[in-house]
Amino acid sequence: MIITEPSLAEISRQDNSPSVFPRIYEPDCQLAIWQRSLSVAAADYAAALSQHEHVINMRELLAPAEVSAVLSTRLPNLPGRDELAADVQQLADMFACLFDLNRIGLRLASLQTAMCPRFHVDRVPCRLVTTYSGPGTHWLDGAQRNQLLHSAGEEPARWQRLVPGEVALMKGDGWQDNDGQGLWHRSPPVPTGYRRLFLSLDFGE
Repeated sequence: MIITEPSLAEISRQDNSPSVFPRIYEPDCQLAIWQRSLSVAAADYAAALSQHEHVINMRELLAPAEVSAVLSTRLPNLPGRDELAADVQQLADMFACLFDLNRIGLRLASLQTAMCPRFHVDRVPCRLVTTYSGPGTHWLDGAQRNQLLHSAGEEPARWQRLVPGEVALMKGDGWQDNDGQGLWHRSPPVPTGYRRLFLSLDFGE
């Protein structure tokens, strides 16, 4: 019997259901994407927030159950705030349940520039990311990753991108037995005059 190696491009799993998330435990899976659309209320709030004078830059270490209450007190009181807070709460609950976490590291920020403009791998076990408004995160499949690694650091001409509203679990080099295999990704450029509302969740312990 001949056993064939999986294609280097097959490092992601994508579905229109959050049931895709447990597949991040598959050894060859570096990215699990829940392909979803935001509710109208949450999307409208994110759009309004991107034009609001108040710049969001939250970094918190929280018990999962605290997320919604903290956001409701920290975010501007505009229509749709409760819906966005409830959406982040749902993601925090999913993330904590999937990895059996008592605390999570939450970052919610409205960004006018790219945080990490070059492709890189995070030294974390796994990170959840989603963009509520503005351009989504760029990422490389297996073939594109190899092209980058063999081009003396020259940025590849082709890449994938997350759609705003999609939720991704990105495995890093800190995942057990995954050193050197984590997902290559970067922050997208933000058009002048716009802000990107970005959420990330990390292991808090």
